Amino acid sequence: MPNPVAAEAAGRAGFDWIGIDTQHGLIGYDMLLHMLQAIAVSGTPGVVRVSGNSLPEIGRALDSGAQGVIVPLIETAEQAQQAAYACRYPPSGGRSWGAMRPMLEHVPYSPSLGDELAVCFAMVETETGVNNIDEIVAVDGLDVVYVGPSDLAASAGLPPQLAVQPGRHQELVERIAVACRKAGRWSGIHPSSADVAWYRDQGFSLFPIYRDLAAFQEGCTTSLALARASLARQDPGLQRVGSADLFY
Repeated sequence: MPNPVAAEAAGRAGFDWIGIDTQHGLIGYDMLLHMLQAIAVSGTPGVVRVSGNSLPEIGRALDSGAQGVIVPLIETAEQAQQAAYACRYPPSGGRSWGAMRPMLEHVPYSPSLGDELAVCFAMVETETGVNNIDEIVAVDGLDVVYVGPSDLAASAGLPPQLAVQPGRHQELVERIAVACRKAGRWSGIHPSSADVAWYRDQGFSLFPIYRDLAAFQEGCTTSLALARASLARQDPGLQRVGSADLFY
């Protein structure tokens, strides 16, 4: 959700990193900048999921202070190379010079330092990507392979779902994990809950276990249920008051 205060609070909660989603999240550039600034106050690294494999968009996220970029829908080694190229300065890549916020934090700032600081995540979330996983994990400049289990399930003709299901879904996830382990490549995945033991056993190391909108909705419904249960214990015949009764 587009909220700098919530981003700062999450940054202070003790997570290792905070992800800002500009692919599916409701976050535009101006709000992205404010959220990165808020997270920086906490001292926690901020990572941005960009909307696509775009050199200008990746560069702007890094220039705004992102310490890593998650690039969605990577299906080939060439696409992974394109993402890594966008994260690095010449001669290793094509990132344009103008890192406004990193230059404020790191004095002096240099292309070599920028290359070292920028973490490139490639999201592998389709069957095609899994079929090319050995070539993808071998790409120089790629730091993390990141699994999107919902899109991965959908690409296999299954209902989109975070929870890894036995059968084809699990097979695809495990193929990614095995390839990353063999290549010595870091890997991450969206787990269905904070219970990450199975994922860790597969070799995954990065887990976004908290999602702000889902947590907000859960908090609302839990508070309502507790309050209504308390009133019902006091007066079992109590009926819920409708909005018309409150305001008219």
